[in-house]
Amino acid sequence: MFTVFIVGTAGSGKTTLVNSFAEWLENNQYDVAIVNLDPAAEYVPYIPDIDIRDVVSARELMRKYKLGPNSSIIAAIDMLAVRAQEIKSQVIDIGVNYVLVDTPGQMELFAFRSVGSLLINRLSMDRSAVVFVIDATQAQTPSGYVSSMLLALSTQFRFNLPQVNVMNKVDLLDRSTLDEILEWSEETDLLRETLLSSQAN
Repeated sequence: MFTVFIVGTAGSGKTTLVNSFAEWLENNQYDVAIVNLDPAAEYVPYIPDIDIRDVVSARELMRKYKLGPNSSIIAAIDMLAVRAQEIKSQVIDIGVNYVLVDTPGQMELFAFRSVGSLLINRLSMDRSAVVFVIDATQAQTPSGYVSSMLLALSTQFRFNLPQVNVMNKVDLLDRSTLDEILEWSEETDLLRETLLSSQAN
């Protein structure tokens, strides 16, 4: 069983990627299950096999305990951590080859708190990896690109799993901008020069 944790900033397209990736796996005859770990998701385009919202809802916590939106997500994730082993057992019982885990939209409330690492550790199977989703529209400037890569690197340090960084929404960029981003990813000297030049201006 291979577990893939989809992580990224809010609005980067994690949930859409989970849906598309699951459809691709199914179309290529791979068994796949989806786990939704976002307690604040109002809508997901897929039917999750395991859904944290069946256990705890951020909206219900807001209403019951008079919490703000971020505090309710934090509380929900903390409550989920207590049941992590139970969720893992449910995943194993499904008996598929691939498990896609859709993580909370507010990445910093999950990735940069100790409970996030705990959840990743407890839900990981024999083979696990992180896919970090970068929003191409936020990476089209040198500072935006570097900021995105620093977030990706921080996530890799936090979770200590093999990680693939993917750029989403590239269809919203023109070809020359996309080529420039690809050049930054391959030529660090060019990135440094472009970054310094943009800061000077």
